[in-house]
Amino acid sequence: MKRLLVAFVCAVAAALPAGVAATAAAAAAPAHLLVYAQEWSLWPSRTSVPAGKVIVQLWNRGQDAHDLRIRKLDARGQMIGPVLDEVRITLSGHVSQATWHLTAGRYELYCSMPGHLKMGMHARLTVTAT
Repeated sequence: MKRLLVAFVCAVAAALPAGVAATAAAAAAPAHLLVYAQEWSLWPSRTSVPAGKVIVQLWNRGQDAHDLRIRKLDARGQMIGPVLDEVRITLSGHVSQATWHLTAGRYELYCSMPGHLKMGMHARLTVTAT
C-alpha cells in the first residue's frame, strides 16, 4: 500500500507543468525578518520582504526594554493610519516573535517606548507585490 501511495504521488508530481510545485511551495513559505534593537537604533536584516505572511523577530541587544511597531508611509514618507502590527515589549537580551500579514507598500518600523522613536529607533521596510 505504501509503495502504491509513493508511486501515485510521483506520478502526480511528474504530470504537473515544470515549476508549478516549486512555485506553490515558495508562495506558501512565509518571509522572515529579524530586527536588532539597541539604544537608539533598529537594524532590520533586510530592507524588503514579499507581501503576505512575514515572521518578525525582535532581538533586543540593548539595555532598555524595546518593542516593534509598523505603520504605512504616504508618498512623502510620513507615517499614516493606525499601527498595523507589533512585536510585544522585549526585555534586554531576549527575542520576541510575531507573525504579520503585510500588503505591498512602504512602511516604517519603530520602537514605541517613550522617546525611543525621536532618539532614532526607526527603519524603513518595503513590501513588494508577490
